[in-house]
Amino acid sequence: MNKILLASHGPLANGMKKTAEFLMGQNENVETLCAYVDEQSKDLPAMVEKWMNERNPEDQWVVITDIFGGSINNEFMIRAQEGGYWLIAGMNLPLVLSLWYETENLTEKQLETNISEASEGIVLCNKLLSEDTVEEDDEF
Repeated sequence: MNKILLASHGPLANGMKKTAEFLMGQNENVETLCAYVDEQSKDLPAMVEKWMNERNPEDQWVVITDIFGGSINNEFMIRAQEGGYWLIAGMNLPLVLSLWYETENLTEKQLETNISEASEGIVLCNKLLSEDTVEEDDEF
């Protein structure tokens, strides 16, 4: 079974899950890990270790962290080779939605496609508006 762990500094992971649920409906296969929100969550290595020990190793996990090189991503990087999970840095809503109900076993190529498509959703809209204006001017 495919499962997702959204992991972030602060409450971003919870907010991302709530937003995805609002758009897609609930998904019991999505968990969150929010670090540094209270005293207990300041011990990041212990939080990650607890998750590693409590998860079902037969499930296929995709861990999505908020930022590459951040403490959360680094903590999962340390364990990635032993961990048996895919690790993606750069959490965004299009990426989460693309994996929300994925039931097939995920491959590296498929995840790279999901990441690429999610990245394409990051757009400087003002530039698009100015390009549209130029195209409209050319029509006259």
